[in-house]
Amino acid sequence: MVWPSCKDPKISVRIHSHRGSFATVFLTALMMGMGSVSIIRSEDDVAPKRNAMIVIGAAGEESYAEIFRAAAMQWVEACHANEIEVILVDGAGSEENQESDRERVLGWIESEPATERWLVLIGHGTSDRDASNFNLRGRDLSDEDLAKSLGKQEGSRWLIVHGGSSSGPWINALSGPNRVVVTATKSGAEQNYARFGEYLSLAINDPDSDLDHDHQISVLEAFLAASKRVTQFYSNEDRIPSEQALLDDNNDKKGTPAVFYRGVRPVKSPAEGLKPDGLLASRIQIASLKKQMALTFAQQSEIEHLEEQLEVLRARKQLLEESAYYGELESLMMEVIRVRAIDSSGIDPFGSEP
Repeated sequence: MVWPSCKDPKISVRIHSHRGSFATVFLTALMMGMGSVSIIRSEDDVAPKRNAMIVIGAAGEESYAEIFRAAAMQWVEACHANEIEVILVDGAGSEENQESDRERVLGWIESEPATERWLVLIGHGTSDRDASNFNLRGRDLSDEDLAKSLGKQEGSRWLIVHGGSSSGPWINALSGPNRVVVTATKSGAEQNYARFGEYLSLAINDPDSDLDHDHQISVLEAFLAASKRVTQFYSNEDRIPSEQALLDDNNDKKGTPAVFYRGVRPVKSPAEGLKPDGLLASRIQIASLKKQMALTFAQQSEIEHLEEQLEVLRARKQLLEESAYYGELESLMMEVIRVRAIDSSGIDPFGSEP
């Protein structure tokens, strides 16, 4: 579903008349929804394609089966609401399809690529010296299996979620360019039932997960909201936490826990001079809570490039004079606003070329 672009001339006039005021630029950016990601197709634009596979693993006990199925349906609902092609894997197949769950997953990964692809694994995991596995009916799916198949499909942006126990090693195995990897635990030794996967499925459709109030829920926001629920559960039960979720999206094979963030901004830095994760995860939108201003795929790509420049600038803040820092920040934010203001016909209200 697409929504008309914002064409209010009053907005453009206001931007011009207060170009020297950073506060006004910032408020205007919020008004225009800087964090929003709603993409449309124009005649000269390539339409993004998104597809997803939601996999329910071997439950072991019926009580878990009910939890896993409910969590899977939350993801299916989010996919349908966002017009994402989705396949639900729940069982070893039928008489018409005798492939094992593992074969179906790997076959789907190696199928025709899309612009963005989600693989969400809901269930239990195990880990030993040889491999870290997601438990399926029949042969399990290992991190090594997945890494090999993903290596054949490097043209897509990937979201990979392992919501089960002992999932931490998947960060190291699957971390890569243009990939967001989310695990329920930080190591393979966290072998108890992990609640993160269940809470993540609730967070993706919960308005309270919209931490930056842009009326959309990103992977980063859902990860932070689910991690908070996990912390609250163990606190309420007066139990020592047996799981800590990680998110990796910058290809450093380390992962970042939710405690590094305040809101959607990192407030702690990893050791060894590494960068915190979260930028790519903030761009993958799982749910929209209301109608958004439409963007073409080309506009969204340009905005992502500008956001990368913003992150570089924020990292240099301590090295710059205050006036120089805010001058560059205003310039970049004004450029984001300009790109967002271009309507689907390519008309730029600022009078410059799109």
